[in-house]
Amino acid sequence: MSEQERIIIEALADLRDMDVREVMTPRVDVTYLTIPVDADDIARAVRTSGHSCFPVVHDDLDDLIGILFVNDIFRTGKDGPLDRDATDPSPLEISRKVRQPYLVPESLGVLEALADMRKHHRAVAVVVDEYGGVAGILTVKDLLEPLVGDLHDEFDEDEEPMIVRVDGTRWLIDGQTNVDVVRERIGMDLPDGEYVTLGGLLFERFGHIPAEGEQVRVGDWDLRVVEMDKRRVAQVVATSLSPAPTAALPEGGTPEEGS
Repeated sequence: MSEQERIIIEALADLRDMDVREVMTPRVDVTYLTIPVDADDIARAVRTSGHSCFPVVHDDLDDLIGILFVNDIFRTGKDGPLDRDATDPSPLEISRKVRQPYLVPESLGVLEALADMRKHHRAVAVVVDEYGGVAGILTVKDLLEPLVGDLHDEFDEDEEPMIVRVDGTRWLIDGQTNVDVVRERIGMDLPDGEYVTLGGLLFERFGHIPAEGEQVRVGDWDLRVVEMDKRRVAQVVATSLSPAPTAALPEGGTPEEGS
């Protein structure tokens, strides 16, 4: 057995205990279009997000109409390619291209979701919570990445590291970082709970949407919110309160000389 085969088999075992809420794009990070939708709205959304499909809503994601695939609008028709300068589709024409959303519960297992989407020939699903609200968006790419690693294409921007070591006791952590990754990378002993990301843990601890500068102690660590992105925890500084931290150096950063 090759090393790559062994890695995939181990990842497959982990997937059996993973549900879709752990791999989906969460609601706060979803780019959506509000009706009426025109061609400029679509072009703007593609430029800012790099995505090729978008939820279409009345007012917000809980008032979902369907999913719009960019290829359905600008693909070549029977009479030849679309000339954007002359034949931009009208909002009415665009509305006719909106597809019914394919819904999956956030508690659905990753392997079950992959089989289900394959069976129904779906590349994108809308994840709903127990109350029927939209929890996020799920793609086949999201489901495969835990198995084979990050899948990048030519439209993906270079991502900054999720965890960067600042000095001997402090780390800068993206709020969307999975708590299992935080545990593994810097040795932080995080309790189990109904959350997936470090930001989710902080929401549970604070009991409200935190403001920049708020901090809380978790075990031997001080967690301080240093950046918010609307209602999402964007950046956290984690400071070890232990006298001699032994965590391994995570990816993406090294202490500066003399730190």
